[in-house]
Amino acid sequence: MASTADTTNFQALIDRLQREAVEEGERRAQAIVEEAEQRATSLVRDAEAQATALREQAERDAEAMLQRGVRALEQAARDLLIALRQAIDEVFDGLIRESLDDALTSDVIADMLVRMSEAYAARGGRERRMSVLLSEDDLEVLARLYTKRLHDRLPQGIELHLDSDLRKGFRVALTDEGVEHDLSLESIAEALGEHLRPQLAELLPRAAALSLGHRSLDEQDQPG
Repeated sequence: MASTADTTNFQALIDRLQREAVEEGERRAQAIVEEAEQRATSLVRDAEAQATALREQAERDAEAMLQRGVRALEQAARDLLIALRQAIDEVFDGLIRESLDDALTSDVIADMLVRMSEAYAARGGRERRMSVLLSEDDLEVLARLYTKRLHDRLPQGIELHLDSDLRKGFRVALTDEGVEHDLSLESIAEALGEHLRPQLAELLPRAAALSLGHRSLDEQDQPG
């Protein structure tokens, strides 16, 4: 029969083993918890870093897209302005040519020739020879006028010739001096366009500003 001391020692051993088992379990549980916390922290940190990288990339992409959009709008605005200026120039040139076409009558051309020949005669005498190139219609009319009432006013050396490329106006060549003057409709229209186009360029922004101002006032006057 076991003694009381042996029983006490055995119970103490059992208690110690149980305590050690519990402590080991607690240590392992704590280690598992710490490892889980570390992994969770690492996952959260990685997720935050990835989210930050994605956000920054998205911001860069948005900025790049915005810049591309701005550049596209700027280019479209430049193209529109160029097209608008070209269209306005075409209309402007057309108006000049139309006005000159009405103004350069045969009588006007005859008067211009008389004035030009008188000016040259005053400078160097009436013996200078002038060769005048005219359109078919103006040549026919000027030939009749020269026969009837320009003969005494124009120098004897003047020669009238046909230039099938001329639409209106004339070209004059001083044969003895090798000097030529282009007073065709195209040449006069080009000179007038170069003179008036800068003034038109100054007026366009003002007109656009006035148009926008009127539009803004009209929008304000509309009922809500």
